Amino acid sequence: MKEGHLRRLIACGALVGLGFGALAVKLFLIQIRDREFLVSYAERQLRRTLVLRPKRGEILDAQGRPLAVSVEASSLYANPQEIDNPREAARSLSQVLGVAGPEFERKLSGDRRYVWLLRKITPEEKRKVMDLGIDGLGFAAESRRFYPKRELASSLLGFVGVDEKGLSGVERAFEGHMGGRAGRVEIERDARGRSIHPEARVLLPPRAGADVRLTIDEVLQFVVEKELAAQVAQVGARRGMGVMVEPSSGRVLAMASVPGFNPNAYERYPAERWREAALQEVYEPVSTFKLITAAAYLESGGDWRKMLFCEEGLLRIGGGYTLRDHKRFGWLSAEQVIVHSSNIGAYKLGMEVGPARLYRMARRFGFGESMELGLAGEAGGILRPPARWSGTSLAAVSIGQEVGVTPLQMVMTAAAIANGGVMPAPRLVEDVERDGQPLWLPPRREMQRVISARTAAVLAQTMRKVVAGGGGVQAEVPGYGSAGKTGTAQKLDRETKTYSRTRFVMSFVGFVPYKNPRLALLVVIDEGRGKDGAWGGSVAAPVWRRIAWQSLRYLRVPPEGAQVLEVAGRAPAVPVTTSPKGASLGERVFRIAQTVHHVLHGSSSASAQEERGH
Repeated sequence: MKEGHLRRLIACGALVGLGFGALAVKLFLIQIRDREFLVSYAERQLRRTLVLRPKRGEILDAQGRPLAVSVEASSLYANPQEIDNPREAARSLSQVLGVAGPEFERKLSGDRRYVWLLRKITPEEKRKVMDLGIDGLGFAAESRRFYPKRELASSLLGFVGVDEKGLSGVERAFEGHMGGRAGRVEIERDARGRSIHPEARVLLPPRAGADVRLTIDEVLQFVVEKELAAQVAQVGARRGMGVMVEPSSGRVLAMASVPGFNPNAYERYPAERWREAALQEVYEPVSTFKLITAAAYLESGGDWRKMLFCEEGLLRIGGGYTLRDHKRFGWLSAEQVIVHSSNIGAYKLGMEVGPARLYRMARRFGFGESMELGLAGEAGGILRPPARWSGTSLAAVSIGQEVGVTPLQMVMTAAAIANGGVMPAPRLVEDVERDGQPLWLPPRREMQRVISARTAAVLAQTMRKVVAGGGGVQAEVPGYGSAGKTGTAQKLDRETKTYSRTRFVMSFVGFVPYKNPRLALLVVIDEGRGKDGAWGGSVAAPVWRRIAWQSLRYLRVPPEGAQVLEVAGRAPAVPVTTSPKGASLGERVFRIAQTVHHVLHGSSSASAQEERGH
């Protein structure tokens, strides 16, 4: 009996020992071997790290006016397990949000606890959803990109995706600056995922994106787009393009392509409208390119008074290539060839120059390579080296065919001539700033002399004659004087591989005022026909004039012959036109009033200084 009891005690002791041994081994595994893994696992269950998206930087115009901003928006989500009737709920949501019902029904019928229904809805859509009173729906606050000016500069600004990442235009090019840095916070939660601590621990604070300030002026951009859109509608054109540059600095003041699109709903428009045509597409410049031929001729020592026979408007080159003029010109001077835009005369100027010199001059003006404005997809144009020219290429290139240019490249030609033969590097961005302090400045590129000052002066004078008495008379801006060159290009038919006789690209490029130029401007109208035909001088030049006139008035550029008089106090300078024979009546009256003010209140300068002191 005692032996049996002893055996049972030994067996029980052994079992207890084995139990404690197993417990010790388990504790060893938990506390020693697997400690780090289990601690991290518990941390993952207890704590959750949330990513905080930073506020995206704004896009501003040259005066600091917002062109693209980020605002708070609500995104709709649902807990399908709390939806009683998914089909009815989907039908109701479809009616107020304009989204297909089957898509909502599929999401609401799942077994997940959290599904996105629609991201970044409008306040009006949020109100309508809340009025439905459907249980299981909720809203999450997110950031939404908003373009307050809608279509204004749309193809230049670009747009962002749902994740606030830039997809095109300036938005894409400066994603690294505007995107900012995401932050991270840590929260504690229970087994059901509910927060159990009122405060979150900030692991990394978010840093807002920087603002990008462009050289574009909102008002000038609006003027260009407004006038282009009006002309496109009037002549039935496919589209219109315009680029405005400040010749002295290369600052791009406006860059437009119409019709544009609304970046707030970019997905509703064809993708071809997303492209900035002024940078990413090329066209044959034809007669405007004759400025390059003329520059090469003058730089090689050509006589601007030399007479050339223009074959009465028809010249067969050979190889099936025939040159025609719009009029039957006989003898023209080299200058008149450009003023009257003779194709045959331009070819003979090209023959004087030769392929190598003509090619080198085009390269000096920047054709055949990108202008490096900083946006993705910028085209470099088409300019083949002379080794790849055919027997008719010299004739074609001399008149601007077999050459592809971007609108920006063409307007920079006018800017270089207006700037005395020195081409500034085009610039689109003033700076990248945060809280008004510059963080990044675009690299400054040196200006390059492309032609001599004498050649530039001769070309400028010739361009002035084009407007004064040539094909560009409709581009004249009264009181300022314009200088420019027309262009009318037949479009290439891709099916027949020949030039169309019904579809044209009409353009006008130039600068204004003729003396002390402030603006270089290019207008391109793609297809369409005006009442006087499809000519650059009758379709593009009038638009150029209207844009130039409004822009000069906005910039407060006084017309020629005006005297700027400063009014005492804070009134702006007032341009007063003076008579060539003496002061006008208005000016004499103004001077009398100024004298009376001086007697009663002291000098104007002293008054102004006193006001500034206060």
